[in-house]
Amino acid sequence: MLDCYADMAENRMVTWVWTNRGVERAVEDFIPRIYVLASRDRLEKLTRDLALLGVKDVSLVRRRTELGGKEREVLSVAVRDYATIQPLAVTIDSWGGYRDHLLYNVDLRMDQRYFLAKGIFAMGLVELPTLRSLDSNLRLDYPIPALTSVDLQVRTKGGGIPTFDDPIASVEVGDVVLDGPEDGIIIDLQSFIKERDPDIIYTSKGDSFYLPYLHHRAQVNDVTLELGRERGERTSRGKSFFTYGRIVYKPPGHKLRGRVHIDRESSFTFRESGLHGLIEMSRLSMIPLQDLSRLSPGSAISAMQVNEAVRSGHVVLWKKNLPEDFKTAGALIVSDRGGFIYEPKVGVHEQVWEVDFFSLYPSIMVRHNISPETVMCSCCPRSSRTVPELGYRICEKRQGLVPKVLVPILNRRRVYKQIKNQGGRKGEMYEQRAKALKWVLVTCFGYTGYRNARFGRIECHESITAFGRDILVRSADLAERRGFEVLHGIVDSLWLRGEGDVASYCEEVTREMGMPLSLEGRYAWIVFLPNISTGVGAMNRYYGKFEDGEMKLRGIAVRRKDTPLLVEELQQDMLRHLSAADGRSAFLELVPSSLDVLDRYVEELRSGTVERARLIMRKSISRRLEEYVQYNDSVAALQQLHDQGFELQPGQAVEYLITDSSSRSSWQRVRAAPFLDGDERYDAERYVDLSLRGAAELLSPFGWTLERLRERDDVRRSKQR
Repeated sequence: MLDCYADMAENRMVTWVWTNRGVERAVEDFIPRIYVLASRDRLEKLTRDLALLGVKDVSLVRRRTELGGKEREVLSVAVRDYATIQPLAVTIDSWGGYRDHLLYNVDLRMDQRYFLAKGIFAMGLVELPTLRSLDSNLRLDYPIPALTSVDLQVRTKGGGIPTFDDPIASVEVGDVVLDGPEDGIIIDLQSFIKERDPDIIYTSKGDSFYLPYLHHRAQVNDVTLELGRERGERTSRGKSFFTYGRIVYKPPGHKLRGRVHIDRESSFTFRESGLHGLIEMSRLSMIPLQDLSRLSPGSAISAMQVNEAVRSGHVVLWKKNLPEDFKTAGALIVSDRGGFIYEPKVGVHEQVWEVDFFSLYPSIMVRHNISPETVMCSCCPRSSRTVPELGYRICEKRQGLVPKVLVPILNRRRVYKQIKNQGGRKGEMYEQRAKALKWVLVTCFGYTGYRNARFGRIECHESITAFGRDILVRSADLAERRGFEVLHGIVDSLWLRGEGDVASYCEEVTREMGMPLSLEGRYAWIVFLPNISTGVGAMNRYYGKFEDGEMKLRGIAVRRKDTPLLVEELQQDMLRHLSAADGRSAFLELVPSSLDVLDRYVEELRSGTVERARLIMRKSISRRLEEYVQYNDSVAALQQLHDQGFELQPGQAVEYLITDSSSRSSWQRVRAAPFLDGDERYDAERYVDLSLRGAAELLSPFGWTLERLRERDDVRRSKQR
C-alpha cells in the first residue's frame, strides 16, 4: 500500500497500491465516527438534535473512555461529510457548555481511521480489489517493493534569492537536464515524469520552493503541470513551533497524489534513517510514507499508541485536559530532578571505559510498567511496585498501554542491530531500520511528560527519571566496589577508569538492574571540557579517541550547525593533530604544537584570501524581525532581507557574511548570503576571534583559555610588526 488519503470532495478514501504490474488506484466509501460522553439525558437530547443536522446515523455503543477504565455508554455519531467533523465537534461541545460533553476520536487522521477499521496499514501487503490485509506490521522479514525514483532539481534565472517571478533556467530530473523556453521545460518535465512513472520523487527544498514555484511558472506560461499520478496536490500550511529549547519552522507540505514526494530538507526521519527507516516507521505507525516523511518520530509513537488504544476498545479524548496532581514544595524538589549526572572531572584521562545502557528509559517503561493508567492506579493501593524516592505505586494487575507499544519496538531494534553486526548485503537496510526505531524510542520518553501528548502524564515522566537515577547510582556503586573510578556519568552512560573486568561488570549490572548494559569502547584518551561560564565540568561536552582510532566528539563547535565552515575545519585539523597521541602524556606533549594549526588559520584570515563560503554564518531565528530588541549580526541580516522584500519565519535560518561587526548599518555590518558577490571584504578580526574561541573550546582545560589565546595573538602580532 503505497499511499492513502481522503477525497474531501467525494467523501471517499483513495488508496494507491503498488503491484508488479504497476500502481493501481482503489476507491472506497468510508464513514468516520466521533463519540460523545455525557449524562443519559444529554445523550438522548443530542440524538434528537443531531438528527436535525443531517448526520448519517447516531447510536448508543459501549467504549472505554479512559485507559484502564471500564466500558461506558457513549453516543456514536457517523459523519457523512469529512469536512464537517471538526465543526460538528465544536457545535456539540458548545451545546454542552464546553464542560458537559466530552468528545472522542475527533482529531484522528482520516487514513488512520480507515486503516484501523479495515485492519490494514501503510506499506503493508494487501489483496486487490478487496484491500484485505495479507501482512502483519510486526513482521520482521517483510518484503520491500522495488520502488522506482528520480531526483528533481530546479535552477532559476534570477540572481540572489530565487523568487516566483524568476523564469526557469533549467530542470534536472533523474539523469536528464531540461532547458530552453520556459513553457517547453514544463511540458517536457511533465512528459518525462509520465513516461518514467517513478514511485518516488526526491527533492531538496521541494516543499519550501521547487514544487510551488514550478506550479506558479506553469500558470504564468498557461500550461499544465501534474507531477502526481492524479490531478491536484495535497498541501498543508507551514508553521513555527517550539521544541527542546529551540524554534523550528516546518514549511508547507506539497504531497502528490499516487506518487510519493520526499523532500530531504523537510524529512528528519529520512535524513537520519533513509528510505528503509521511513518504511519501517510507516508500517509500525500506520501513517502513509509521504505523510510520515514530514512528521516527527514523536508523531509516529503517538500514532502507535492511538492505534493500540483503539484496537483495545478505547476511544481517544479530544482536547485532553489532565491536570498535574498537587505536590508540596518538598515533593516537587524530589520529583522534578530529571536524569542523574556525575560531574565530569575536567581534563584529559587515559584508558577510560565507556559503558551504555541499551535504550534505558524505554526499557524502564517496559520493565516497570510505566504508563498513564498504571502509575498510582486505583486498583492497586497496596502495590509492592513503587518508584524510588517518590513512592508512586505502579499497577500489578495489567500491562500499561505505553509498555505494550514499546515491547515490539525494543525487540525489533535489538534484532536489527544483531543482524546488522553480522554483516551481509542487507546490513545497511537493517541499520536504517534500527536508526529509525532509535528516534522513536528517544521521543517516547519526552512524550510521557509533554502536556499536549495524547497519553502524556507528568508523573510517568518523573517515575522514569527516578528509576533512571536509581539505576545509574547503583551501577556507579557497583563499579567503585570493583575498583573502578567513576569519571563521569550522564543519564544512561558511565565513564570508568581502572583495570577491572569490564565485561563481568556489565553482566552484573544487567543482571542486578534488569537493564542491558554494554561496552561502548575503551578510550586511549578522553578530554572532559568545562562549562564556559562556571568552569565546572560540562555534562555533555567532550572529545576522545578510542583505542581503535575512532574519534568521538560531543557538544563542541565542529558538531554544531551554526559553526562557520572555517571554524569547523580549524577544530577538525587541531583534533587530527591531537589524535596522533596514544595516551595522556603524549596528548599533553602535543597541546603546544596544536597552536601552530590555529596560527595558520589566523594568518590566512588576516591575509584576506579566505573563500567567503567558508565564513558564512548560519543562525536559526526565534522571532520575527520587529520582535527583536537587541541589534546583532543576525538582526542586521534579517533587516537586509526585509529591505529587499523577503521575510523569514521563526525557526528558519539566516545566512550571512560578517563584514564590519562594529557598524550599526545593516548593509555595512553583514552581507546576507543571497546578496553576496564573492569579493566582499570580511571582518578578519571578528573571524580571528571566532577561531580563537574554537581553539579555546578544545584547549581550555590545559590553560589555553580564550583570554590567554587573545594575549598570545596580540604578542604575535606585535612581533610581526
